[in-house]
Amino acid sequence: MILQLVDETVAAGARQFAVCEVLEIDERTIQRWRAEDGGEDRRRGPNTPPKNKLSPKERAEVLSISNSPEFRDVSTTTRTPSPCSAR
Repeated sequence: MILQLVDETVAAGARQFAVCEVLEIDERTIQRWRAEDGGEDRRRGPNTPPKNKLSPKERAEVLSISNSPEFRDVSTTTRTPSPCSAR
């Protein structure tokens, strides 16, 4: 699927290196996928969840607060304190 997207974009006039930059894939990776049979993206991502992952209870609490009438219409950037504001 990614190779097809790259091919269509290059056929439309874009340079392959620019397409790879936008997709955040190394151009060499595209070359390697083309050399392989089928050559699809086989990246799997992390094997374990992050240590700071919210528990289901914590996630529900955050969603409850975020969706409360007080914060419902507030942008997430507005309700999230910046690191500089803690000083």
